[in-house]
Amino acid sequence: MKKTTSQNLSKKLAKYGALSLAIAGVSNAAGQVVYTDIDPDETIDDTNFEVDMNADGTVDFTIHNEGAGGLAVRIYNDQSNSVLGQNFGGNYNYPTVLNEGDSIGPGNSFTMHPNYQTLNWNSCAYTNSQWCGGQVDKYVGLRFNVGGNQHYGWIQLDVPADASTFTIKGFAFDATPDTEIAAGDQGTLGVDDNLFANFNYFVNNGQLNLVAATAMENISIYSITGQQVANKALSGTNELVDIATLTSGVYLANVTIEGTKKTIKFVKK
Repeated sequence: MKKTTSQNLSKKLAKYGALSLAIAGVSNAAGQVVYTDIDPDETIDDTNFEVDMNADGTVDFTIHNEGAGGLAVRIYNDQSNSVLGQNFGGNYNYPTVLNEGDSIGPGNSFTMHPNYQTLNWNSCAYTNSQWCGGQVDKYVGLRFNVGGNQHYGWIQLDVPADASTFTIKGFAFDATPDTEIAAGDQGTLGVDDNLFANFNYFVNNGQLNLVAATAMENISIYSITGQQVANKALSGTNELVDIATLTSGVYLANVTIEGTKKTIKFVKK
């Protein structure tokens, strides 16, 4: 499902994207893919979408559409971040169009131009642009800073041939600094679907609420950089975990049922 949204709603979704269907994979919370699903997809018409990759309240990238005012889709870097692509001098910066599975990491070339990087301007009037002819389910490679460390990630986009809009579908990054990620990699769940049938969770009044059909055994909570900040034994199908003392931000948690772990992501406001 696609829809056109206002700038304010886009900003809200970008800042709190972890509240949507966002799942981080593998059992060890340190060094894994953190994925945010924009659900439903957001089609942006003549406004901006601000992307906060790790939900820390800082905008990392701004994707801008000039609808009737010029028909352009561009990415602006924030916080000295960069986009995988090429610079042809001055403002002529062009992000590479990536397919699912393409590598994004230290071996790639990134541009850090302070103004903008053009995916498509005026039906690809700039011939060096790779986002021509209507691109669906393609990826932009990213490099961004968290606490002085470099992280690699991607944004999934549709860009029409005339650049009149763009659609953002999701984004992800690897929580381990300087670690390569594949375009489209959302992490590996590796859980028993039967054990976690009807599993649900939400944050309310400083408590992480956990509900499952089978009794839970343990929860370990990690910061986005992989530091364990809490660990608690569980024994029931409905559990409350006190997170009031945690600082605001995004966290990963491993929930264990019968020895099998499921990794979830939540936001502490």
